[in-house]
Amino acid sequence: MLFIHDTYFYWMHRMMHHPKLYRKVHLIHHKSTNPSPWTAYAFHPLEGFLEALIAPIIAFSLPVHISAFGFFFLFQIIYNVYGHLGFELYPKGFHKTIVGKWINTSVSHNLHHKRFNGNYGLYFLFWDRIMGTIREDYDTTFEKTTASEN
Repeated sequence: MLFIHDTYFYWMHRMMHHPKLYRKVHLIHHKSTNPSPWTAYAFHPLEGFLEALIAPIIAFSLPVHISAFGFFFLFQIIYNVYGHLGFELYPKGFHKTIVGKWINTSVSHNLHHKRFNGNYGLYFLFWDRIMGTIREDYDTTFEKTTASEN
């Protein structure tokens, strides 16, 4: 479910950055240039509809127990809020680990809100890395953000 949702979200999110859709739909979400947890669900109704389409996609493509489906949606809510925290929870150096290189972080999504392009993923960074949309300033920004940790 995470991989399907991440793939769907990456491409839908990139589509939302097309100039016409961005101005009319996605700009509402991007008015938060320094996001907070409230930003996670501040968006245009059309964008909300498109994001909600993941439910029938998963329901009709995977044999998933209702409790697993419920846990997945709880997880996606929590991870979306984490992505919009405005501060980082992962530890210093996490972005350079074998796992951390592929996990989306709050720093990554915060950069997306500050610069309005790149870092389109939800849970993972592999689509951003494969498609060349990971921001060049991601590593240095992550390091600066987590430098004050002990």
